Parts: sequence; C-alpha cells; structure tokens
Amino acid sequence: MEEPQENAARPDSEHYREMARKLRELAREFQFPGARQELLDLASRFERRADSLEARAAAGSDQDHR
Repeated sequence: MEEPQENAARPDSEHYREMARKLRELAREFQFPGARQELLDLASRFERRADSLEARAAAGSDQDHR
C-alpha cells in the first residue's frame, strides 16, 4: 500500500492552482459542453480555495508580526 503524500493531507494554494490548471486542460478535450462547463466550474472553485488559503496565510502572517 502506498503511503499518503504530505500534500494530500494538507494541500496548499499551489496544489489547488495546479489542480485547476489540469481541470482546464481536461475541459478543453471534452466534446460535451455540459461536462466541459462542470470541469471549468470546478476549476474556478479550486482557484477560489487557493485564494482563500493565501488570504488566511497572509492574515496569519500579519498577526505574527504584531
């Protein structure tokens, strides 16, 4: 059995952005507009999650400097 990767337990914003990029690449290959749109929507959700993680990290960093 494979050991879990560290990123799988706690993904960072770059992980989410990479997944969004891959989903967009995959969406370009889909012929069905509905499926393509679902992948693009998921990619957008991953991007928003990455933004949220970065904002939280920045907020935490600001509090560390007080």
